[in-house]
Amino acid sequence: MTKKKYEDLRKKRFKQREERLKRERERIREQNLLLKQRKWAEAARRKGIKAQLLWEKRLEQEKTREEIRNVRMVVEEIEEKTKASLYVPEIKKKINEMLEEADKSFDLAEYDKAIKLSLEIKELAEKARLEASRAEEKRKRRKEEAKYFYCVIPFSKEKSFGNIGVKNGEVYTIPYRDIAAVVSDSPMKDYELTEDNTRRHEAVLRQVMEEHTVVPVEFGTTIKNERILRRLLRKAYDPARECLKLVDSMVELGVKGVLDKDIVFVDHEKRKECVSDILGSLNTRAKQAVMGDLFSDRLLLNASFLVDKEGMNAFSNEVTNLQEKYPVLKLLYSGPWAPYNFVYIKIGAEGMEISKNR
Repeated sequence: MTKKKYEDLRKKRFKQREERLKRERERIREQNLLLKQRKWAEAARRKGIKAQLLWEKRLEQEKTREEIRNVRMVVEEIEEKTKASLYVPEIKKKINEMLEEADKSFDLAEYDKAIKLSLEIKELAEKARLEASRAEEKRKRRKEEAKYFYCVIPFSKEKSFGNIGVKNGEVYTIPYRDIAAVVSDSPMKDYELTEDNTRRHEAVLRQVMEEHTVVPVEFGTTIKNERILRRLLRKAYDPARECLKLVDSMVELGVKGVLDKDIVFVDHEKRKECVSDILGSLNTRAKQAVMGDLFSDRLLLNASFLVDKEGMNAFSNEVTNLQEKYPVLKLLYSGPWAPYNFVYIKIGAEGMEISKNR
């Protein structure tokens, strides 16, 4: 007999034993209840109508208590087997609320209401079991699927952001310790730098940024499966944490200074003074700045700024003031963006390569 067959047989026998024990417990409970009913019936016969009413009330009470006890066992069994609180937390929360209500109804001797609630709880518990089982099957399938990788965030739990990903895929987290990769299921392929693809990629980052600090990943990055992705997170854990700390609660804002087409601004010293003044003013509202290429003669300034989310309004007001101060320039203001120019993840030959500007 192979080890696998032995393990399967052992599990089967263990399950059979558990079922026998469960049936035996049910039989004993039924016998005990029957004995109680007989005793109460005998007491009622001897004591007359008053005792009869008391017996019926006690029987109803015992029946209700047993029903609540049974439904708790059902809920606990489903929770143990399917981890329903993880997969369907909203249903689990509702079940807990209804159990509390059933207990209160029992204490108030509202037995019909308590039994009705117990039946409703059983239906909810079965729904939780089915949905949790489906979620677990989906999770198992996902482990073998390739992942489109958007960013890393400081988060330690599984979470879904909805069907907002590339090709309308569900965007969700794969946690490792206290960080998580934000991904969607995807075939292993080269994604074209099309407007739709880049818009989707940026839309995911923007939504994630509403709640979390992000370290963005290069557009079009796909990982073969979850196991490889977790290995990459493990190897790059320390630098990823350092980058998350660097941009904690920060966003990237872009500012370009473009000369009006009717303006001739050939005095290089004045151009430098103008750019220096603008940078000096904006740097007071930013943690860090990175200069980009000047790809046109009319482009005087091309800069990205790392700004605290709470300081975005102050930064925007500063841009407005500078626009009024320099009417010969058109200040093009963009963002908020993921901080690509300050922290950046790329998957290369050496694994997860993380770059940062200090």
